[in-house]
Amino acid sequence: MDTIKTLQVTELLPGDVLLHMGRGELSKLIAWVGDSAYSHAAMVIGHGELIEAATKGVRHASLAERTRMVAAFDYVDVFRPLRPTPRDSADIAALLAAADVYLGRPYPMTSLLTLGIVCAVRNKIPGDERLHEALRMALDLVVQDDPSRVVCSELVYRGYAEAVTKPPQALRLPITHRALQATPLPKIDLIALAMECLEDYQRANPKGMVLRAGSAPEELPALLAQARTTLGIGGLQTSGAGDHVPNPKTVLPADLEFSSGLRKLGRLPLKA
Repeated sequence: MDTIKTLQVTELLPGDVLLHMGRGELSKLIAWVGDSAYSHAAMVIGHGELIEAATKGVRHASLAERTRMVAAFDYVDVFRPLRPTPRDSADIAALLAAADVYLGRPYPMTSLLTLGIVCAVRNKIPGDERLHEALRMALDLVVQDDPSRVVCSELVYRGYAEAVTKPPQALRLPITHRALQATPLPKIDLIALAMECLEDYQRANPKGMVLRAGSAPEELPALLAQARTTLGIGGLQTSGAGDHVPNPKTVLPADLEFSSGLRKLGRLPLKA
């Protein structure tokens, strides 16, 4: 097994992508459904800070503080873009400006919404019926979502794709369609999952959204199909062999993980 290089915050550069694995039960499901090792994404902006879509909206946050969040994350890995390079100061400035457009968005990102998006994009639902209520709540958030809401990996992708460059979209990260993987479902603490779901659903608190009564298991596929329609899944554009130009709202942490435009550098040490 390859040894993962430990990186210090001082080694990070603007534009580096930080992929996180959360400790919660929703994070486990996000990673499993996404066939990924990650559940959250952020981007380094320099001056010891990152930008991310989090529970309080799109914000800047301290990198040093992130390395102390051992209760929230199992690990945080660093991926460096092939472009822009450290010498491409104009492109770096364009990237950071594009991400900052979303700064302060009032609608919070929740892990439950992210789970719904991942389920819809991957067209994947765990067979364990004990998890279906959580999935119904997650898909409900997608179907009823305010389109101005931005989730974590979408923010990172939009920064790169919407940076004003010559030629246009010169920094856009390639996204490749991946087949579903036959990985075993992780062990889920159902009580902890239920608590996380209720807290997230209440935290989302979008205008006019109400928690609906539980639906029968056979109704879940129809809700999944509705979520996919809401996200416009099914008509991806293509840009070269295997490279899809997705709706940014459907970009997952796994898409960043496997993008050919990023290379994994190492892992930040987490210590309280």
